[in-house]
Amino acid sequence: MRTFILHTRQARTDANFNIEDLPGSGGRMDLVARCITASLWLSHAIRPDVKIYVVLNGPPNPPVTILFDGAAIQKVSTDERTTALWIKKALMEEFGKEWHTFRPGILIARKSLQEVVKELKNQPIYVLHEKGKLISDVEIKENPVWLCGDHIGIPDKDEKFVMRYAEEKVSLGKQVYLASSCISIINWICDERA
Repeated sequence: MRTFILHTRQARTDANFNIEDLPGSGGRMDLVARCITASLWLSHAIRPDVKIYVVLNGPPNPPVTILFDGAAIQKVSTDERTTALWIKKALMEEFGKEWHTFRPGILIARKSLQEVVKELKNQPIYVLHEKGKLISDVEIKENPVWLCGDHIGIPDKDEKFVMRYAEEKVSLGKQVYLASSCISIINWICDERA
């Protein structure tokens, strides 16, 4: 199983955003939708061996985490609008600290990045970071967890916490890529090494 965690600073934690204005009203919900697509979809199939946790930290009531599980997800499309619509509908549900199944393969809970990392601490965790070790020099262990931030990045206190459990910081090279591109690159590298 391959797992991604996307930490977002501005993505809304309620359903009060316009599907037609994901970047503005959704606090970069377009970025979230693209990362979900990059992690789970191949050209004509869903990756059954991939999960992505999206940690939302925007207004009005952070944090909220939504989990998309490729092994269980059904009847979802690859376009940003549809993915954002599922997020919007999930945020309309009643949920608390425990995982609530909104629909097959989409779960939601009031969990922080630190709580998600604690749940995944028995898997090797790699933190994407511009100053990390070049990925070509990293031995990727089985069932890796890849943590990446949005365009703002992961807060220092959360990064320090994660590094207590992480294998190491990993860089994709000198260029700084979009979060969704990072996920696509990691999927390709892991597919090739498998």
